[in-house]
Amino acid sequence: MSGYRGVAETLQEQIRCGAIILGSLLPTERELVDSFGVSRTTVRRALQQLVNSGWAESIPNRGVSARMGQSVARRQVIGYVDDAGAVVPDLFFALNSRLQNRGLVLTHIDSRQLGTEGALEYCSEHHLAGAVVWSKTINPDQGRLADVLRSMPIIAVDHALRGTETDVVACDVFAGAKAAVRHLASLGKKRIGIVGMLDSLDTTQERFGGYLEGMFEVGLQPQPRDFLFTRTSGLNSGDTAALELRLAAEDPPDALFVMQDHVMEDVLRAAERVGIPIPDSLGVVTMGSENSSISLPQAGVTTVAFDWSTMADYLFERIICRLAEPSARPARVVVPAELVVRGSCGAPRDNWSNPSAGIGSISLR
Repeated sequence: MSGYRGVAETLQEQIRCGAIILGSLLPTERELVDSFGVSRTTVRRALQQLVNSGWAESIPNRGVSARMGQSVARRQVIGYVDDAGAVVPDLFFALNSRLQNRGLVLTHIDSRQLGTEGALEYCSEHHLAGAVVWSKTINPDQGRLADVLRSMPIIAVDHALRGTETDVVACDVFAGAKAAVRHLASLGKKRIGIVGMLDSLDTTQERFGGYLEGMFEVGLQPQPRDFLFTRTSGLNSGDTAALELRLAAEDPPDALFVMQDHVMEDVLRAAERVGIPIPDSLGVVTMGSENSSISLPQAGVTTVAFDWSTMADYLFERIICRLAEPSARPARVVVPAELVVRGSCGAPRDNWSNPSAGIGSISLR
């Protein structure tokens, strides 16, 4: 190949298509001389052109690292990959506000239509700067995700993308589940069951594990017949038959930990059908958004609440760090949750948290 421009254009195309991974070191000058059959001066001019155009960065004492190229308007966009209807508005708008202060914009890409892999491929094909993904796919195609990761950074929310190394920002659901059980036990509950959507996501297993450890810590023995899961990842609505039978039994649970706040509708429906009043006969604590759409009149739902503002802070930090250092080692950030006490657990009103300020909330530490 003749001319430094030809060498630079070839290397640029290799970076653009992912043959050279972002953040990795380009071949040495000697290797490039041998590969292209040109002089060392030509190689140095080609590398300098890549640096000047933003497709490479010179790192003292290390070499030349691959970069994505000079930013243009369309590359100032970060994809937010999640199923339509499942996006948490508080998190989305808080993150978007932080990104806008840095000249970036957040846009939603619907994984319900495209799938997790398809939505991320869409981000890559349209040259987005990166993506935040709250995946609803338990076992994503690792090969397809690896192709995307060669062209842009991905930050996972809530749980990791199985088999893929990315940054993860998640809530401490294990400690949150333990706190829910401890709180119910402190109110005198002796038979604490668990309800929720059961799947193999690590966040689901951590919630279940936290429930079990919480039971052991307060001296209660978990009973398999009180494991009352109403959904799996493949069901759009809850199957409450087993839950209703258990609540109507002679020795029903006197409390339930509900692993996901959207499953509260199953619990409320089942309790109503069998005539079990909440919280008089059944204390309930769930996990998720503090301001869930599911509510109890004149009582409210006790919730292990996620701090969306802090989540947005850490996601923003990870995005900025990853854009600056694409090859940096993936980091996992765990955000503490907060137990917001309201009436569904059976706590007396003077022990409730202030719903707006969080006063009276119980520390998980």
